[in-house]
Amino acid sequence: MRVLIVPMAAMAPTAGPSYRTRCIAKEMQKEGLTVATCQAQDVNYKPIEGIENYYLSVPSPMGMPSFVGTHIFPIVQKLGVNRFRSVDSFDEVLHLTGSTDYAYLKQSVEEIRNAIKAFQPDIVYSEFNISAMLAAKLDNVTLFISASFPTQHKYSHNPKYAKGLNKLLQEYGLPPLTSCLELFDFAEKKFVPSCRELEPMEDPKVSFCGTFKNSISNNSAERDKILVYMGNGTISQRKMVKEVSRAFENTAYQVYIAGQGLKEQSFNNIHIAPFFNFDEYLSQSLLFINHGGQNSIADGLLYGVPLLICAGKVFERKYNAQSIVKAGAGEELSVADFTSEEIRRVAFQIINNHKYQENAHRIGQELISLGGVSVIMSNMRS
Repeated sequence: MRVLIVPMAAMAPTAGPSYRTRCIAKEMQKEGLTVATCQAQDVNYKPIEGIENYYLSVPSPMGMPSFVGTHIFPIVQKLGVNRFRSVDSFDEVLHLTGSTDYAYLKQSVEEIRNAIKAFQPDIVYSEFNISAMLAAKLDNVTLFISASFPTQHKYSHNPKYAKGLNKLLQEYGLPPLTSCLELFDFAEKKFVPSCRELEPMEDPKVSFCGTFKNSISNNSAERDKILVYMGNGTISQRKMVKEVSRAFENTAYQVYIAGQGLKEQSFNNIHIAPFFNFDEYLSQSLLFINHGGQNSIADGLLYGVPLLICAGKVFERKYNAQSIVKAGAGEELSVADFTSEEIRRVAFQIINNHKYQENAHRIGQELISLGGVSVIMSNMRS
């Protein structure tokens, strides 16, 4: 069996699709499937040893000229402009990344079709890449995709972001769509890297596969670490370091704060760096403060670590935060409440109530038990 995996591309750091692509590709390769990728060499790209990668262009934010996007986007991120904008649906994310721009859509669909022609896959697997969904439809190749509850068309969508897509669909002789998110319904199977409790989807095409990691949830009582990672767009790096340091300095906990561009330093019990290998520390942690990204949520739960989430104005992160609160595995803070006093108050509320850790551990075990990539492969072989 031959599988072509195509992750979403973006100038922004969006580690989820590229990370899951590596997990899926390596596991399928290990099980004897012939795998290739069609990955844009954006900031998230990492080559996978032994797996051929076909060319895919990088979209420019909102379809602006690429030389403008390359220079403007880092400035926008550094100034924190994106912290003040609400993002209410996944098709808005696709618009902001430039994925739904007509010119980019047309170019990327043809690039993926070129990869399909060269590689001759039995299945195209889309990691939230809508161009791959359309390319598979046009070339009549079986389409499998990753999906999630808040990226569903029925959860939230905005028809104004479908103009470029519908122009292209008309050129290909296909009927128009209300939203780009309806492309997800082209798939024969949809795989959710989560569990029903957190993402209660009833679509008959959906299979829950839990985590793509091989990590083992650890319920060790010897925990003294607090991990902090706020991603992009929720809390500025400066505010994160300032408020978290004030909240926990000179406490009994070792605090590790990670963020792109941070200078490596340590003082007292506070440790700051651009990156920490959180897998090394999660089994020793009693709290994970984060932005509500899907990977961060899953990583914490796999190790039975309760979560304190500040999701900001991004729809998917807000949904994830609400799911965690409902499941009793953590709490949520608003951006306005991201102060040292509130962080400390809610953190100690979580740390001093073992129910949070018990629920995080329970859900982590569920994520592991669902089977991961093996669920995808069994569906491919059936």
